[in-house]
Amino acid sequence: MRPTPSLVVAFVVALGATTLAPSAHADKRLADLVERVAPSVVNIYTGGVRSPATPWEAVFGGPQRWESLGSGFVIDAESCLVVTNQHVVGPADRIRVRAWDAREFDAEVVGADEGIDLAVLRVPGCELPAVTLGNTRDLRVGEDVFAVGNPYGHGNSVTRGILSARARSLGRARFDLFLQTDTAINPGNSGGPLFDDEGRVVGVNTAVDGRAEGIGFAMPVELLRGALRSLLKSRSVVAGWPGLKLEEHGSGRLQVLDVFAGGPAQKAGVLPGDLVDEVDGRPVRGRSGWAETFEIAFPGDTRKVALERGGRRVETELVLVDRAAWAAASVGPRAEIAFLGVEVQSLAPDDAAAFRLESGVQVTAASRRSYFARGDVFVELNGSLIRTLADLSRAAKQVERRRSMNAVFIRRGETRRIIHAW
Repeated sequence: MRPTPSLVVAFVVALGATTLAPSAHADKRLADLVERVAPSVVNIYTGGVRSPATPWEAVFGGPQRWESLGSGFVIDAESCLVVTNQHVVGPADRIRVRAWDAREFDAEVVGADEGIDLAVLRVPGCELPAVTLGNTRDLRVGEDVFAVGNPYGHGNSVTRGILSARARSLGRARFDLFLQTDTAINPGNSGGPLFDDEGRVVGVNTAVDGRAEGIGFAMPVELLRGALRSLLKSRSVVAGWPGLKLEEHGSGRLQVLDVFAGGPAQKAGVLPGDLVDEVDGRPVRGRSGWAETFEIAFPGDTRKVALERGGRRVETELVLVDRAAWAAASVGPRAEIAFLGVEVQSLAPDDAAAFRLESGVQVTAASRRSYFARGDVFVELNGSLIRTLADLSRAAKQVERRRSMNAVFIRRGETRRIIHAW
């Protein structure tokens, strides 16, 4: 299980007891709901072989067998499709699904995406009912929620709590929007459903704050709905991008700082200095207000935005795009630098603005054995300034010829240096 960038987080979640003693009527109603939805929840057991990450590991230990467990829920009874977290299945070579009545099945991955942390499994012959997907737009903080999951492999267990907060960020690069709930946290609940008080799925239980008790996080069901379009076709899930940069004022109002050429905001007529009033008819204040509409967004989606410009109201519509496709159109295709184990691209205008650079070269993909990582921006290589792909290509050839490297680069906003000789 891996931590998120900004929190020490275990990717497990379940719902805990409310602080107020529920009435007998409430207990009976919850029991009725559980009887209805529990057959749609499954327990997932996975295993695989982890290859050595370094020569040292290869010599001392070799490949290591690993096992994991989690939860999931049926979204399509006819095709026996089950949703879970991607980190539950990972690179598994064996996936077993156990139904509420103790039947077990082999499962196969239909589609999985690490960035959004969702996976869809096909479980032939499961003959289980599907859940009903709800929505979170009108779900209020303080409302009752409950979960059914597989803590520590004990099988279907029911826990209950409330929605504690909306629009929480865990520091992910994309799709960084979570529901927060008070919860009893146990390994094995990852990927299970968070239900509202009508028995509809409103979230996918994904993470907890390992520093505290009663702080768990679930992905809003709207993210699942949007991701299914790609996952069912075994494609990567891409976020919708609006093509602008915002700044939050002390009052909570959002002002447009920058509009990127060729992006959705420029095409919609948005200008630097505009103040955001509403998105899709709802007032927007602060990052959380923006995230509630734009973190649940995919290429091709539209958002109606009301702006204040010079004291007057301006209404427009943004058609969101794939940022990578926009970047490729803006700065050209990617290139492979094989000796460094990286794939790179000229720095896109939005990243250049973030790094306060006029130009540069950024790593878009890196092999496991590379010294560099996705997102790194080259500054110098063996004394040569890196501003273009041609600069990097020439410098990399020198590194290969001399069998030595002195690299200066930016990683997560910090300037770093690597010196190495082969």
